[in-house]
Amino acid sequence: MWPKHFVSWGNPRGDPILLIHGRQDSVATYIPLLELLPDKYYYVGYDMPGHGKSDAFPIGVKLSRLHFTPVIEYVAKHLGWTTFTCMAHSMGGEQAMFYNAINPGQIKKLILLDVGLSLQRLQMVPMNEYYKSFYDAHYVDYHKQISERKAYSKEEALKAVVKARGVNREQAEIILSRNLIEIGDDRFVLSWDNRLKLLAPSNYPKEYYYELFSRNSPPTLLLRATEERGGSADRIQAVKEILTKMEENCGNFLIVSVTGGHDVHLTNPERCAKHISEFLDKDFGKSKL
Repeated sequence: MWPKHFVSWGNPRGDPILLIHGRQDSVATYIPLLELLPDKYYYVGYDMPGHGKSDAFPIGVKLSRLHFTPVIEYVAKHLGWTTFTCMAHSMGGEQAMFYNAINPGQIKKLILLDVGLSLQRLQMVPMNEYYKSFYDAHYVDYHKQISERKAYSKEEALKAVVKARGVNREQAEIILSRNLIEIGDDRFVLSWDNRLKLLAPSNYPKEYYYELFSRNSPPTLLLRATEERGGSADRIQAVKEILTKMEENCGNFLIVSVTGGHDVHLTNPERCAKHISEFLDKDFGKSKL
């Protein structure tokens, strides 16, 4: 599961910033945003296990969303970073919040890119529903989960991503740049692990998540996309309550709305770059946002 490939940008002697992408993405989705951020910092990103060019987790295991959290520690140790800033999108942001709870003090600043959609997946449901949805379904379709991969032409893959993600063709090219495996003449499969489609959440009540995420919270900038996608009304409300409470009670926790969809850092990076740059340059020694 060790990430095979890293992407770096900026000044290797600058303050380190770890980039974590979202589910069924790759670190390449940060490229348009990095082109607009200060190059005095040192940005390093990696592909999560089962994404992009990194190995998948061992076959047979039912994956949970928490499986990806320890990878952050392995990467930080490999890079020799004892403290760092973290910028993370969607499920990557969820992993960073869990990691900070486990390893308080290592993340000096946290930038969350539209993490709300991912946090909706954490909400508690009845145990029988939880089991049937995430475990029973996995083992009923076990062979499909571990072996079946649809083949595409390059054009078919691009059109599928454009439709599913609401991006343009150029942005779809970026998404697929590390996620296509050629198997024949204009025939490709996606490198994403099939098990990523239905990762088991931790399934605790919202009060637990607030207590966990608010404890030892570092200075945090949360960019929230205005065009909400998916999710039930009750889960959207639960996440809103958690994050609003954190903004009210955690020092230096700021939520900024950015016009755009869930991938706004890719589709319209200029709308995010100014907020991120100001946050990175701010000294939080004795200040509050």
